[in-house]
Amino acid sequence: MRKKAIGMSFNWIFAIIVGGIILFFAIFTASKIIGTGEKTVFTESAARFISLFDPLETGLASGKSMEIGFRNKVKTYYQCDSVLNPPFGKNYISFSQETLGREEAEEGYRITVVDKYVFAENEVQGNNYYIFSVPFFMPFKVSDLVIVTAGDYCFYDSPDIIQDELQRLNINNVHFVNSSEDCDGISVCFKSGNCDIDISLTGSYVKKNSETLYFIGDLLYAAIFSSPEIYECNVRRLKSRHNELAKIYIEKIDILKRVNCESKIGPKLSRTIGDIESSRDLIYLLDEIEDIDSINEAAVTGCQLY
Repeated sequence: MRKKAIGMSFNWIFAIIVGGIILFFAIFTASKIIGTGEKTVFTESAARFISLFDPLETGLASGKSMEIGFRNKVKTYYQCDSVLNPPFGKNYISFSQETLGREEAEEGYRITVVDKYVFAENEVQGNNYYIFSVPFFMPFKVSDLVIVTAGDYCFYDSPDIIQDELQRLNINNVHFVNSSEDCDGISVCFKSGNCDIDISLTGSYVKKNSETLYFIGDLLYAAIFSSPEIYECNVRRLKSRHNELAKIYIEKIDILKRVNCESKIGPKLSRTIGDIESSRDLIYLLDEIEDIDSINEAAVTGCQLY
């Protein structure tokens, strides 16, 4: 009887061990399958997310916006490369979403974006996304700036022109307050200089994360809402696109000469062509860009370059 009892005990122990091993591999395999399935879904979601940028193309309009709400918290990841895919570079976007009560799900594969300039923090997370676009001119239109945000921003003592533009675009996560008011969110200062993000409109720069980002025109918004590395990378991409468009406009000048349109823009436009190291180099081009725009506006009808 004692031997039988010992045998039964060993069989049960053996069964439990083997069963545990089988269960472990079953759970491990199932989690891999679920993870692979999630990754595929998140990759497809990233592609659909990027397709939402298409309606934001502005033409010559002053800007467009949209707000997207998700049932579960969504995290999107952004990267930029100004070297690959010359001369235009590329953005990368990937996607993950809280599922089955898990806050941290593995992100999907990166989707490449070569025809847009997407400005955002490295990681954007929330249930509500606020996306807007504004055209960027230098001095002709170069492209649209697509800006992705989530969470709240507090703009302290912002100029009326900035407040009017963002309110017209219905950017509902930006709150306009004065220095005496409290506001929950990322603080953006136009005067005091004691915020998460400090702006000098006279110096044309934005200070954030201990870095200084220079801007011209509506690049101001891109500098506020994106990480420094993505901002600088996309600025280099925009400058490369400007270079290619400037070459086309220089060829157009030769065509206009055939219909007795004399243009003084050519030499100035040629001087704006070239690569830049950082956004600071844009400031050195500002006078030339403004001169080109003034000359073009003063040209007679039919002889304007753009």
